Amino acid sequence: MFNRGFAYDKLQNFEQAIADYTSAIAVEPNNAFTYYNKGISLDRMGAFDEAIECFSTAIELEGGKADFYHNRGFAYRKNKDYEKAIDDYTKAI
Repeated sequence: MFNRGFAYDKLQNFEQAIADYTSAIAVEPNNAFTYYNKGISLDRMGAFDEAIECFSTAIELEGGKADFYHNRGFAYRKNKDYEKAIDDYTKAI
């Protein structure tokens, strides 16, 4: 499900990608990279709040991965929450 979700995301079929990531999370709820990739698909759909939630869960599960903070910062920026974006960009550095 994870790999298929990734492929759907690349085809810009974000709804199906999110559905596959959600199914993968149900099977393996502690996989930070599934939350991270789901967050990317949500972000691409414009669902920034939901993307932030997924990136935050990935950070909780896996810790300080720069990509996780960078992408959450990007979603915060799109949400016009610039202070949080700066904080996450700083952590990514």
